[in-house]
Amino acid sequence: MPDVRIDESVTPAALRAGLIAALEARRVDNRFHYIGDLASSRWRSLATSHSPAHDANDGVRAYDDAARVAIAALGNAPVHVVGVACGDGVKERRLLGALRSAGREHLSATPVDVSLSLVMAAAEAMAAVPGVDAADGVAVDITAVPDLSPLLAPRRAGTRVVTLFGVLSTLGPSSLEAGISLLGPDDLLLVSANLLPGTPGSRDAVIAQYDNPPTRMWLATVLEEIGIHDAGEITFRWHQTPDGPMVVGEVMPVGSVNARVEGVTVGMPAGEPIRVLESFRYTPETLEALLEQAGLTVLHVSISPSGEEGVAVARRA
Repeated sequence: MPDVRIDESVTPAALRAGLIAALEARRVDNRFHYIGDLASSRWRSLATSHSPAHDANDGVRAYDDAARVAIAALGNAPVHVVGVACGDGVKERRLLGALRSAGREHLSATPVDVSLSLVMAAAEAMAAVPGVDAADGVAVDITAVPDLSPLLAPRRAGTRVVTLFGVLSTLGPSSLEAGISLLGPDDLLLVSANLLPGTPGSRDAVIAQYDNPPTRMWLATVLEEIGIHDAGEITFRWHQTPDGPMVVGEVMPVGSVNARVEGVTVGMPAGEPIRVLESFRYTPETLEALLEQAGLTVLHVSISPSGEEGVAVARRA
């Protein structure tokens, strides 16, 4: 069992306060869809069946291509892979396997996520790669603690490869800060993002990845846990932000409903939407520009065959 450091930002009191504040703003922030055991289990099932990132003929190719670029850019020092907001660690496990196949022998890994159950699952996935030391982990809310460097001190010997897979799409551009906070001069950052291809019909194809029963079931998990069972169907639409387009999921209560969080009741009047999902989309150009504006040198951007998944390899300028 890994030794998991639990940050104050994910204590029950902190999560309770965060959820109440979000509900008062008529939102369920994305982070809350990954925290509970049932929600994280449903997400893992959904990602495997619906995400292009898990498609061996599509998104997986972009991750494998980025891994090859990263391996070529590394020196001979030991490698420490840090998966920031790693989910179940499947992508990090594949990266570690590529490093192992390339002849790397001194490998270690640290899973970092808001969900303790996902940190445990990721540590198990990473340790399944022969020769990988995945004995520690960190449970932390990176939206509350963007500087992760104190949580991973002291630094292990060698080069860090920090992954930020899918987080730009889930939490937006500000989440990049958490990954950058762990970079030293020779370290690498691998960042993935959901892309919006410029081909006809691409917006409809992207919406279809959300507009389906498994996604609704996953997003409804938190609503059910706080007593909102019959608020109405979750609908999805495009919304333009200063950071680019994103898919928004909302529930429009047909009648007034009350959310209950550990003794606190938050009233939800009818006719006002409750936002339960925000998913940002990028282009290869906006992804690269975002990294450069953050002071990183982009070594390569891998694009999946469908054009819906991009993985960038970067280091400090």
